[in-house]
Amino acid sequence: MTLKNHFDLRGQRIFLTGAGGAIGGATARVCATLGAELYIADLNEPTALAQEIGAKAAFALDNTKRDDVNAVVHSIGGELDALVDTSGYYVKGDWLNGGDEWEELFVRTMDINVKGPVNLIRAVLPGMMERKRGRIVLTSSMGARNAGSTLAIEPAYVASKGALSTLVRYYARQAAASGVVVNGVAPGAIFTPLLVSANQPFALDTYPMKRFGQPEEIGWPCAFLASEGATFTTGAVLDVNGGVCFS
Repeated sequence: MTLKNHFDLRGQRIFLTGAGGAIGGATARVCATLGAELYIADLNEPTALAQEIGAKAAFALDNTKRDDVNAVVHSIGGELDALVDTSGYYVKGDWLNGGDEWEELFVRTMDINVKGPVNLIRAVLPGMMERKRGRIVLTSSMGARNAGSTLAIEPAYVASKGALSTLVRYYARQAAASGVVVNGVAPGAIFTPLLVSANQPFALDTYPMKRFGQPEEIGWPCAFLASEGATFTTGAVLDVNGGVCFS
């Protein structure tokens, strides 16, 4: 008997958001390498990446605006096999003495990191459930596991990613009977421009692997969860942190 390679993404229509970021771009490249038919989006239209990887379309999209999300999903048309959301927001503020400025930071963080993914799920999940197949992948954080204990992480970010990990499990329960799976990845310290700009202290000598992760080391697990190889995996938030923190 010849088995089908379920990690092969040829013929799979995947909508990937956050494509303009380091992790999103790496994930798009991985999925393209595996043959996926890609539709990519970010706050600024990722046209250069779309041309590089041969994406079917690129969109400028603010995930926090539900009508815009619905319009993009409608314009893609047809059946989506997977949604991979790698979008995210991190800005550090003074949660103790920041006043209105920090209040605004908190609201924006929750809007982008929680409301945005929910808008995406609301747009794609009903169709997937009707067709009785589909995969959804969300991007949480190691900070949701350990409350940022290894770093001085912004509490709004930790709260948002904790909420997102919970939503992975919530939507997995809602969709399981229909054959749709919902999973997430929880990256540790990944070497990206966002990490550099955050100016966080990192004691790499205390990390089990003594190094940062690379964006493609998140891209490959995302591609697996978006593939037909993950059709009996749901409600999982996969730790990808080099052994710093376990489930």
